[in-house]
Amino acid sequence: MSYGEVREAGTQLTVAERSLIHNALATSLPMDALSKRELQVAGKIMEGLSNKAIANKLFISERTVKFHCANIYKKLNIRSRSALIASCFRSIYQPAQQPSS
Repeated sequence: MSYGEVREAGTQLTVAERSLIHNALATSLPMDALSKRELQVAGKIMEGLSNKAIANKLFISERTVKFHCANIYKKLNIRSRSALIASCFRSIYQPAQQPSS
């Protein structure tokens, strides 16, 4: 999966969405299982937006945002937006492995 594969024609990914995709590709998060819209919602979650704010930004209903969140959590085997953020944070800031002596 590449940035181009998740970008819809005529739309640009936000910094949070790019970061989410990049970090997922570098780790074991199965981000390729997410649809384009789920990636957009996940990116907005990473920006710290509420469901209502995400709905307004993506021109969808708040109920649809909740539906996408449930799908994201199920596909990534997590239970909350906090777990999504924590997973991405861990993937960014993994400590360097110590050389064995």
